[in-house]
Amino acid sequence: MKYKGILLDIDHTIYDYNTVHKKSIEKLLQLTQNETGKDKSIICNSYMNARSQINNELYGTASSHNRLLYIQRMLELLNLNSMNLALKIYDAYWDTFLNEMNPYDGVIEFLDSCLGTPICLVTDLTVHIQHRKIETLGLYKYATHLVTSEEAGREKPHPYMFMLALKKLNLNAEDVCMIGDNYRKDILGASTLGIKSFWLNKDDKKENSDNELIQEFQCFKSLKGIVNE
Repeated sequence: MKYKGILLDIDHTIYDYNTVHKKSIEKLLQLTQNETGKDKSIICNSYMNARSQINNELYGTASSHNRLLYIQRMLELLNLNSMNLALKIYDAYWDTFLNEMNPYDGVIEFLDSCLGTPICLVTDLTVHIQHRKIETLGLYKYATHLVTSEEAGREKPHPYMFMLALKKLNLNAEDVCMIGDNYRKDILGASTLGIKSFWLNKDDKKENSDNELIQEFQCFKSLKGIVNE
């Protein structure tokens, strides 16, 4: 089927988020140790506690994912002056992250085959860092619109995320498909609105669903000819 538009997730879907994040966290921990002399295990525990606190305090908002808030709180938990180091550590995390990002095999070929079809990137997190990822991954060539949870004021699977994407594309639910890796956030969120959803299931997870709007795939090469022809 030829869709008039495509909704596309970024993190975990376009590239290997977990591997990139792991390397970036290691950079964050090492730099913090170098700057403060604190034991790396103590820094790591403080970061995880900070992340948990911010997530709980700002649940459901884009700010709950803000690494600068995590780092600021981490330094405060370590009884350090966050004003001296937070931005430096934050920049080191994201510089490492962006340098390590590469699209999954088949992603660019698939997007090349979709040229001419409007694509709206639908993603949690803040607009600034998502634009930096889009630029690094070369997605500006393909994407025509962007919806972030910062703009929407909600996170996936809230229907407003997808409704805003449809509004930007000026299309109806039956005109588009959703492509994403998170079954609950991307796939159920979109299919609940009647959007055909393609679930990137690289880890062969099991979900109980007989929804005809949901179709699994394990690599982008297998989507060619299904989404765009």
